[in-house]
Amino acid sequence: MKYNPPQSRNRSRRLRKKLRIGEFRELGFSVKVEFKRELSQEESLSLTFDFLAQVIDPRGLAYGGSWDDSYLSTMQPGSVTEADREAITTWLLSRSEVSAVVTGEYTDSWHCGPQYVYRPPTEHREPSV
Repeated sequence: MKYNPPQSRNRSRRLRKKLRIGEFRELGFSVKVEFKRELSQEESLSLTFDFLAQVIDPRGLAYGGSWDDSYLSTMQPGSVTEADREAITTWLLSRSEVSAVVTGEYTDSWHCGPQYVYRPPTEHREPSV
């Protein structure tokens, strides 16, 4: 189980940086993708490789998990931005096999618990034709 350091203590800047809390916290968010139909293994791999090559790597992001439960954060110290969230959502919705993308709330990438939640989830759906 991961230890969640209490936020209320007065800590030195060095210790806050080491614990990645306060102004040094790093935020990420979860992503869930819904498909119009079940993808074959080849289609899923192709989508994954395209996603990594065209969106994740150029933006310096880290992606972990599967299409139905994944988490995104940055490779370098820092947090994901709203521009990263929009780029990911836009790219995924532009794919013909994707019907919906659900992005979760910003959460602390290093610590878990309700005190580390940053914003409510948003859902993006493909416009109906």
